Amino acid sequence: MLLRRPILSTIKDILIVEDHPQATSVLAAVVCSEFGQVQIATAASVSEGKRQLLHHVYDMALIDLGLPDGSGLELIGQIVATTPATLIIVTTIFDDEFNLFEALRAGANGYLLKGHSAPELAAFLRDAVAGQLPLSPSVAQSVLAFFRQHRDDSGGAANYALADELTGREVEILAMIAKGYRVKEVSELLKIATNTVSVHIKSIYRKLNLHNRAEATAVAVTMNLYKP
Repeated sequence: MLLRRPILSTIKDILIVEDHPQATSVLAAVVCSEFGQVQIATAASVSEGKRQLLHHVYDMALIDLGLPDGSGLELIGQIVATTPATLIIVTTIFDDEFNLFEALRAGANGYLLKGHSAPELAAFLRDAVAGQLPLSPSVAQSVLAFFRQHRDDSGGAANYALADELTGREVEILAMIAKGYRVKEVSELLKIATNTVSVHIKSIYRKLNLHNRAEATAVAVTMNLYKP
């Protein structure tokens, strides 16, 4: 069973980067309803977002990609480089594969298309805090289709070939990553040090040429280690 983190004790400071006031209001209402007493900072451009990030560390950042002075991808890169523990969720109208995979490669922890209801958004945010990957349904299909195509291009055997590159422990940890477990949770369940878990994860990413949890989850699906 997926372990969940205590939401109220982990999410206190949230950054919303969105240039449409109505969308900002909707997101703010959802996070207040879901997480209770939180501090919310807002920015309507890349430059404003960068200024906010200079002065504060956030537990969660909700970032639009299409901003007046550039792409929210710039902010994702800055957050990952300076405060990697921050949960980064993209909220955008862009449903194309380029923006999707660029955001995930940059380090986004989720990718949501605009248009979800407030209850749906709240559920996605809960998933993010629990260590899962919040992806809009059509986005999730794009991720899986990409890796299934990779599998099919190699005669349907890529999942098994990839598995051969990993040790038994690495396969076990990859499956747990796909199911949403965080490093500390993997450490507790396998009774190994957190540093050891981190070393295994780095090895998995290096061997399979992965960049983030989204790609790891998709590979785990193609290897039949996890069924979403």
